[in-house]
Amino acid sequence: MALPKLNDVPSYDMIIPSTGEQVTFRPFLVKEQKVLLMALETQDTKQILRAITDTIKACVNDNINPNTLATFDLEYMFSQIRAKSVGETSEVLLACGQCDHENKVTVNISDIKVDVTGIEKNIKLNDQYTIQMRYPRYDLLAAENAENNAAENMIKMIIGCLDKLLTNDEIISFDDETEEEVKAFVDNLTATQLQAVMEFINSIPAVQSKVDFDCEECGTNNEITLKGIADFF
Repeated sequence: MALPKLNDVPSYDMIIPSTGEQVTFRPFLVKEQKVLLMALETQDTKQILRAITDTIKACVNDNINPNTLATFDLEYMFSQIRAKSVGETSEVLLACGQCDHENKVTVNISDIKVDVTGIEKNIKLNDQYTIQMRYPRYDLLAAENAENNAAENMIKMIIGCLDKLLTNDEIISFDDETEEEVKAFVDNLTATQLQAVMEFINSIPAVQSKVDFDCEECGTNNEITLKGIADFF
């Protein structure tokens, strides 16, 4: 006799931050949780990212490609799936700003937000050229090579965030150009132009939430902003 299906899995709605698209999702099941736990045990960033992506693919009911979404989209989506799967709170250790004592603080995962307002994606290089930027996608982060130095990885990040070059006569997609041609383009930017590109990269949103707690050791009130998925779990 076939074993019964034990549970009716509920569905929930969420909004993808960078696109505003509403999707439905279900909590992850034991089979997905096992993969996540195994990936976390390795402490390998790529394996953890792959497990998070696979979880999103399995749990989101709509047809989406996580590899093309912004990194903060995936972090937000995973946080919401995790909240409906194993609980809407998480316990984290936070150091007091006064005495450095580590406090166990309960964080409400449902309070996690991503603010994508006020970010200018168009960077005017001169009277002839404007760069249209995009948020870094998951596939860019997954391809990051730990053997590269910081400068090499930063160049890859810059290249990955270049979307289109707008001229007075045409629109050129950086995806249609070779990596060598795009690298040469970046190498020919002035220091001022590069700084403008870096300002965009430094303003890329992340999942975040403010946490307020009193230190159990010295009583000092602390207000800390958790930023990035690693801060919450």
